[in-house]
Amino acid sequence: MGGDISSFQGMGTWVDIYDSSWSRPRDAVHTMAARGVRTLYLETSNFSRPSPFVYKERTARFIDAAHDEGLRIVAWYLPGFADIGLDFRRSMAAIRFRTDAGEGFDAFGLDIESPEVGDAGLRSRRLIDLSQRLRDAVGDYPLGAIIASPRAMERNPTYWPHFPYRYVAAFFDVFLPMTYYSWRVAGLEGARWYTTKNIVIIRREVGTDQVPIHVIGGIADESTARETRGFVRAVREHGIVGGSFYSFPGTASSEWPILREIRANPMQTPALPAPLSAPPMGNIPGSDTTHPFEVAYATGGKDGRWDLSFDAFDVQAREVRLLVNWEFVETIQAGPNGGWTGARTVTLPASALRGEETNVIVFEARGGSPEWGVRSLSIAPHRLT
Repeated sequence: MGGDISSFQGMGTWVDIYDSSWSRPRDAVHTMAARGVRTLYLETSNFSRPSPFVYKERTARFIDAAHDEGLRIVAWYLPGFADIGLDFRRSMAAIRFRTDAGEGFDAFGLDIESPEVGDAGLRSRRLIDLSQRLRDAVGDYPLGAIIASPRAMERNPTYWPHFPYRYVAAFFDVFLPMTYYSWRVAGLEGARWYTTKNIVIIRREVGTDQVPIHVIGGIADESTARETRGFVRAVREHGIVGGSFYSFPGTASSEWPILREIRANPMQTPALPAPLSAPPMGNIPGSDTTHPFEVAYATGGKDGRWDLSFDAFDVQAREVRLLVNWEFVETIQAGPNGGWTGARTVTLPASALRGEETNVIVFEARGGSPEWGVRSLSIAPHRLT
């Protein structure tokens, strides 16, 4: 849709209607803010409940508390598609809801996963109908499509065959895939691989890599710290607009510092990871500003030591770090203010490189989003001098 994605950017957390957080909304939100959460995703109801809000008064308390703490808050609702009139009314009730202080939700997410309607073709048609009705009703109000894991749908074609990715992309501003790797894989590389697979499938099925994605990871209380790190690395390698864990009460204290590494990215052009031949990327006045925090490049397997050459823009002391497969290599030397440094070369150690797998090269800007950039990358076997 190309609409406002700000509520879906950066690190988020989730509260469903079964969470303990409902007992003390303001305390929960205060803790979220202290953990670095940027957006709270709050379930309002689902198709099987008797009303549009399971906890209407406490919903208001969550909204007011979130805005008081500087957080965005996104409502989400689970439709059954058996009665899309009901699903539409309940979705609109969340979108139109206002507290006594006049506050409302910043965006809305439709939780697209229920198999209540057994015929997948009919389910898809009703999803498209409901999505069209919502978009017509709300105009440019931000809408997110919370979808089942694309990898899981691919592996289980009887669940939702021919899922209508392109129609969903036409009506919603952001995809939020439920990438619950803890149900499917184990270990850091397993979580990284599974998260990557979901991103790749969405881009392929929509037909473009220019599609905003906010990846939901977890399940939080089933994920190890290493698996959390693998999830975050995949999110960062692909320049995703944001990421979150499901759900808030299950997120361990050891996981929050890792999740805080998720960036509040804009939609990036080109999408990451980019080839070494990519145009200049970074936060470069008059040029690319869609990669303010970091850029990631992908290159093939590399045995031994290799020399990486590149040109850096306006890099100041201790401002940009170079990592290879998330192993720190060095801090880039400072260059002239507001200009390109000219070609420079860094030798990448053999210990950081993978001989038979894709290597990821990351330039990470420190201290917010300073003016900086890189271009003209090339790599060659190290020459002894």
